[in-house]
Order: sequence, then structure tokens, then C-alpha cells
Amino acid sequence: MHPKSSHTSRSAFTLLELVIAVTIMAILAAAAVPAVSTVLGYQMRKATREELSVLSQACGEYFRDTSTFPTSLADLSVDPTVAGWAGPYLPGELIDPISGLSSYEVDAWSRSYQLTTSGDVLTTASAGDDAVFGSDDDIAIELNVTWIRRDVTLERLKVINQAIVLYNGVYQVTQPLSANYSSIYSTLVTNGFLPASTDFQVDAWSDAFVPDPTGVTPVVRVGSANLGVSAGSSGGGGSGGSGGSSGSSGKGSGKSKSKGKGKGKGKD
Repeated sequence: MHPKSSHTSRSAFTLLELVIAVTIMAILAAAAVPAVSTVLGYQMRKATREELSVLSQACGEYFRDTSTFPTSLADLSVDPTVAGWAGPYLPGELIDPISGLSSYEVDAWSRSYQLTTSGDVLTTASAGDDAVFGSDDDIAIELNVTWIRRDVTLERLKVINQAIVLYNGVYQVTQPLSANYSSIYSTLVTNGFLPASTDFQVDAWSDAFVPDPTGVTPVVRVGSANLGVSAGSSGGGGSGGSGGSSGSSGKGSGKSKSKGKGKGKGKD
């Protein structure tokens, strides 16, 4: 007979070893969770900012066509029966599986965006990480449409002033245009030099066009008081006019000056 060995082989962890292993894994997991959470949070904020930029551009095109702000982001995809709507203004969209809304209507957290307006500025905002609007976690982008009003006004003036040139070439001596724009518009339409449209009665601020220079006949061109009469009538740069809100930007630049606030500093 062979004596039994004093060393017995083991094929499994002891309870102590198992506890130690579980503890180590828990420590590693606890250290990894904040890091993963930080990365995910950064990616969600980044995705939201990128989508806000797309939405702001679409809102700008919506305003250019309708002269109004959308009342909801759904208006960018579905005709809200607003005059001038020429959408959809967004590319193909998906349905968010969590909210059930269009993917363009919710942020990376599947929460609805918020639209607010102040004068010529439209703000599109996400509540961000904490889901509370008005906190430092908000992510927002502002669209100032003063530059769009300016561009639209200059486009209208180009057509009107060309019509005046053509009219004067035929009737300036016998039937000179009066110094009243309402009369000018009526005369141009009646004689077939300008199509009948409210677009040619007022500028993009809904103010009537004015002869340039004022009080002089025969009228050879018209302008907009919101651009600076001379600048508006000649197609040059204007002042941006009274339509912008305080602190508005992009006046006469022809480019959107939307800016993401990107609050929540130091968290990205």
C-alpha cells in the first residue's frame, strides 16, 4: 500500500479566492463605468450638436420660403399649409424607437428639442444630459434670419428696378412714375412690366418699398428703408435694418451666423 499524500489536489476556487476574484472584478467595473459614461456622454452631445446644425440650416430655408419660423420641427418635413412652403427641408428620416417621433425631432437622448423665438432669432435647444431646460447642460443653436430678410429684399428689388428701367424706356416722358410706391407698383403691373404679387409690394420686413431718392420724380429706382435706401436699390451691402433683434449677427453677410452654445463646459 502507498501512503496517502499530505497534499491533496484542488480543482476549484476556495470561497476566499472566489470572494477576492469577485472583489477585483467589481473594482475594475467601478473604475470602468465612469470612463464609459464619459465617452458615451461626449458622443451624445457631439451627435446632438451636429444634428442641431442641420436643423438650423433647414429652418433657415423654411424661413426663406415662407417668411415665418416653423412652429415645430415636424413642419420641416410635413407641409403645415403655410404659404410658400417648398419642403421637405430635411433628408430622409427615421423613427426614433424610444420616443416614436421623427429622428429629427429628438436629440441623442431621444428627448424632444425645444424651439423658441425672439425677434429675428430662432433658438433650437436640447436639454442635454440632465433633461432640464435652462441648466448648464443645455445644448442650443441660434439662427438669426436678418441676413435672409436682406437677401430676399435685394432679390425683389432687382426685379422691381429692372421693371422700372424697362418702363421708363417706354413711358418716362409721357407717363412718368409718381413718387408713391403703391402707384408705382400698380402702374408697372397694369402695363405688364411686373407680375402682380405681394412679394413686390413690400420688403422682407413687410414694409413698403420707397423711391430712391425720395421725393424726386420721375422715379428711376426704389429701395428699402430697412437696408438703407441707396444700398438696397443698387444691390449693395445694407445695414441689416430694423428687423434684427438686439445682438443679431450676419447682417449683410449672406451667411448663416448660427452658433451652438454648447453649454456644459469641461464635460466633453
